[in-house]
Amino acid sequence: MQDKSKFKTKDDIQYIVGTNVRKVCKDKKVNLMEFSEEINISYEYLRHIVSLGGQKSLSFYSMYKIAKILGITMDELCQGIFDDK
Repeated sequence: MQDKSKFKTKDDIQYIVGTNVRKVCKDKKVNLMEFSEEINISYEYLRHIVSLGGQKSLSFYSMYKIAKILGITMDELCQGIFDDK
């Protein structure tokens, strides 16, 4: 059985994914209002996802849609989650 302390918390993962989404959107100059419509989530919810605190979590399907529309892989979206730091 693995020690639970080896796992990142849900908050850590939300922060990492939100940060990655924010960075890619900024790099690609994506308008968050239009992007939220494309992935079919509210602008307010998307804003909470990409906020500095990563305040909202995403379903796997929403993560898939985000990665697909941004033209990145799920690995890129999750970059940093599996680092053991």
